[in-house]
Amino acid sequence: MELLRRPRVADALLACGLAVAMVLLRQSAGPPDWPRAPFSPADPVTAAVLWALLVAQAAPMLWRRTHPWAVMAAVSVAYVAFELVDPAISFRDGLPLGFGVYAVARYAPPPASLLSVAVAGLAMFGHDLLLRPITGPPLPPALRPGVIEVTVAVGLVAGLWQLGRSQRHIHSDAAALRDLTALLRAEQQRSAARAVTAERARIARDLHDLVAHHVSAIAVQARATAEALPEDTALAGRGVAGIGTAADTALLEMRRLLRLLSDDDAARDLLPEPSLAHLRQLTGVAAAAGCEVDLEVSVGPDVPAAVQVSAYRVVQEALTNALKHAGPVAVRVAVHQRKHQLEVGVVNDPPVAGHQPMPGAGLGLIGMRERVALFGGTLSTGPLADGRWRVEATFPWEGEGGP
Repeated sequence: MELLRRPRVADALLACGLAVAMVLLRQSAGPPDWPRAPFSPADPVTAAVLWALLVAQAAPMLWRRTHPWAVMAAVSVAYVAFELVDPAISFRDGLPLGFGVYAVARYAPPPASLLSVAVAGLAMFGHDLLLRPITGPPLPPALRPGVIEVTVAVGLVAGLWQLGRSQRHIHSDAAALRDLTALLRAEQQRSAARAVTAERARIARDLHDLVAHHVSAIAVQARATAEALPEDTALAGRGVAGIGTAADTALLEMRRLLRLLSDDDAARDLLPEPSLAHLRQLTGVAAAAGCEVDLEVSVGPDVPAAVQVSAYRVVQEALTNALKHAGPVAVRVAVHQRKHQLEVGVVNDPPVAGHQPMPGAGLGLIGMRERVALFGGTLSTGPLADGRWRVEATFPWEGEGGP
């Protein structure tokens, strides 16, 4: 079956089948009293010529896909030559002409392909209607083409042209669909690549927020512990305990993030994404590092989960920056819902005396802006007149009665 799908093999089988069909039609056609019946044993030369002309009508079908007009011309010439040798030929013997018309309509562009109908009609009836009254004896009544025969023959040829034209359009549309499918597949691949890049950026932001926050808390506590150790071992012990707690929390969040990247749905369900309900635990890490944290949360149950995650990360980054740049200072965190908008505000006091700011890569502020921009919100950061530092963000979302 795979071999039959090859165009050249299919065309070779068509040519052979057409030649056999022509032989069978000629053996059964024509009145028996016609003096030069085809393939007559009494006239072997005529029979050989007719055999050659039959092959000449069928063989060009091998090139019908690549040279349809040449095939049409060859078939027409062979048909007319056959008609000159054997006057008993009729329009029933024009089967190769029909395939030639189909080939032109299928593989040659319209409207020029419509000329193939006229060429086929001229080949079938031009000799009998135009030349025979001048060049030869009149045909017997049984062999003269009538109006009905001419109409049926032309109608069949026109139908074959329409069929070939329809097939051309179908294959053209199919090719266009294949091209469109290839374009869509390429676009899907590009979209998947963009999605992978975006997901990697999200993971990088989460890792930065997670690691920077807890490492900053550990660094602040370690410095405070080092200062308190010579004078107050109890205070130093509490500092060491705080370092352990911050490290444990960082490890837990790291495991949560890795499980979120896992293909195991059950593992992801064990540790869901952080939300506003985890703010108390988040501020507890900053408080353990020496910050005085005032947390105020006023939200309803309708805040989307994606908004809660982004708001949590903004608060986390603001607390991280406070620890890194100001040290153990007082921090006020306020999260309020205004209909379909969440407002987040974090304000920390000026740096403590002698605090050495920790260096940063600047990714935290970029991450906050991207998270806010994702919801079409606003972000405002900067110093206040009294030396404090503020971070204000809004997260709107669509909803009935929203802003």
